[in-house]
Amino acid sequence: MKRFALTLALFCGALSPLTLAQTATPASPTTPPAAGERTIEAITATSQKGYSIRVPAGWTPFKNVPGADVAFVSKPLGTIRPTVTVVVNDVPADLKVTLADVRDINVKNLPSLSKESLKIVGEKTIKLSGRDAILWTLVGNGEGGQVRWTQVFTVKNNRIFTATLVTPVGAPAELLESGRAILTSLTLK
Repeated sequence: MKRFALTLALFCGALSPLTLAQTATPASPTTPPAAGERTIEAITATSQKGYSIRVPAGWTPFKNVPGADVAFVSKPLGTIRPTVTVVVNDVPADLKVTLADVRDINVKNLPSLSKESLKIVGEKTIKLSGRDAILWTLVGNGEGGQVRWTQVFTVKNNRIFTATLVTPVGAPAELLESGRAILTSLTLK
């Protein structure tokens, strides 16, 4: 029963931005400043859900992404708009969820999250706010071409924090570095 309830909780939200972020239309983000106007160098988004995340210049807040607590987009690269989303899922306290549980269920649910096959091409354990977190990279076909998802997730107090970066395969190194810096800036409160 524990695994079923956790699967349901994760399936209903933790990874859904994998597919939502890549298909989000560029009309929804706030309009970036015109040339010559003052721009924000960087912002730190702080959520009442217990985290903050730092976003450098060049990323624009993206409104109303289903299932995401916050989302940011960068300039389009071809037909794909690079996107960062943060999803927070609460799991009932009696389930006592672990990072290993979350990882195993996320891997099991990958085939159902995309019509195209997704492949994990990298995975490692890192530290976020002194807690173990899993950072992985997946590739697959998305709307508009080959897509790379870089994702970090961790657990604190039965709350699952998932930050996802979506970029086209072959994106410039600077964009990947900027996006990864956003993910690893995730700070739990």
